[in-house]
Amino acid sequence: MNPAAILHVTSLFGGGVDRHLRDIVAGIERPHLVWHAGEGADVIEDPARGRFWPLDAGATTVRGDILAGWLKGRGVGLVHLHQLTRAPRERSRWACDRLGVRPVATLHDILFLRADAFSAADPLGDDGPWLAETSRTLRECAAVLAPSRWLADLAAARIPGLAVDVVPNGSRPVSDTAAPAARPEFATQRPARVVALLGALGPHKGSDLVEGLAQRLAGSGIALVVIGYLENRFHPGWLRPGQLFVHGAFEEGAAPGLLQAYEADLVLMPNTVPESFSYALSDAWSAGVPVLAARAGALAERIDAHGGGWLLPDGFDADAVAEAVRTLVGGARDGERQRVQSGLAQRDFARIPPLDAMTRSLDAFYARFGIDPAAPAPAGDAPIESLLAKNLDGSLFRAELVRLADELAQTLSGLEDARRRHEAFEAEARGWIAKLEGDLRAVQEALRAASAERDALAREADLLRLNKEALDRLPSPLRRLLLKLAFDARR
Repeated sequence: MNPAAILHVTSLFGGGVDRHLRDIVAGIERPHLVWHAGEGADVIEDPARGRFWPLDAGATTVRGDILAGWLKGRGVGLVHLHQLTRAPRERSRWACDRLGVRPVATLHDILFLRADAFSAADPLGDDGPWLAETSRTLRECAAVLAPSRWLADLAAARIPGLAVDVVPNGSRPVSDTAAPAARPEFATQRPARVVALLGALGPHKGSDLVEGLAQRLAGSGIALVVIGYLENRFHPGWLRPGQLFVHGAFEEGAAPGLLQAYEADLVLMPNTVPESFSYALSDAWSAGVPVLAARAGALAERIDAHGGGWLLPDGFDADAVAEAVRTLVGGARDGERQRVQSGLAQRDFARIPPLDAMTRSLDAFYARFGIDPAAPAPAGDAPIESLLAKNLDGSLFRAELVRLADELAQTLSGLEDARRRHEAFEAEARGWIAKLEGDLRAVQEALRAASAERDALAREADLLRLNKEALDRLPSPLRRLLLKLAFDARR
């Protein structure tokens, strides 16, 4: 019997979800297809072959039989749903109906509660109609998975009767072969101590605190280093010289090495929206760096269970975070921080779940719920080629284009700012040059006047010497008379 191929259904753009999915594809020896679903745009990927098929608008409607036949021909025996936004839910339901399977779903975040959870004033507050839609999808699943007990309990509490299994997100071992380096410009104003923040930081991850915190740490010798980027700063460099540095985007898996390259003493995680697991926390611990994190979601659960850091008080602000950072990094609790850091050097599979444990657990679910694709149809690509979109809907790339446009705007803004600084410096330099040239002319004129005065004094001295020699040759009575006359004339 051939193992069932897995159709993963997710959104168009990933982050931590995409990292999880790529780890599954690489770690589980089954055929995998990935359906990236968005409003008005769909792309199916074959990750093993590096192939992508953008689908036209009728791929699941007027010509749905062709797509369903192609999926069956590829041996798909299970659908794994990774996002509960509307488009992935609809594609997952369509695929399950056509293939005769029940899906497995993984909760990667709290978006099942409300579509705007990352920006809502109360991210854990229910949006009734939205929760009703996601609840229906989850109740139809053969299994529902979550990476943390906190998220599993939250889902079970909000969707009564729902059983949720916990499969922690696994991490690869830290490799010593390709250690990344800090940016060269960081060394120009390297601080005494470093507190790092990891990933793409938006308001839901505390980006609003970062600049204020950097100001409050001024003079402490502690600088903040964003290993990743801020929503308003994508390009690398010093945002506040000596206080706040942005490394920029980095390759997957490079975070632990970068933490070591920047010699981070602490990783700060001031999240305002609860985390479901946090790869960033695993990366920090893999690098042997303690964390200071918000008391919310899986961050609190994992730190309470395994140590490795401290929790911020409820309702923290920049002042509270600055005080905690100063105390732990070079302050009264620096010794405690060093002891925690030393403890992180000991490998603990409970603290940082290994990737192979996660993939074994998931493959067991796949084996249990996947149907037997014993007699697949011919698996050529001709059927799906007939479904290709002639023109891609702009919504497919809109979010990425917005991000790239923001990056370009930031870069152009940085260049314009550098140009203005250069022009101001040039104008100031020209002023100083003119002043120095004037000062030099004045000094030269003073030197010429001093030289002329010196020459006049020398001539006068020569004349006085000659006069004295002549006076010395006169008879003594006459000399005394002349001296008396000269003295009387001065009175």
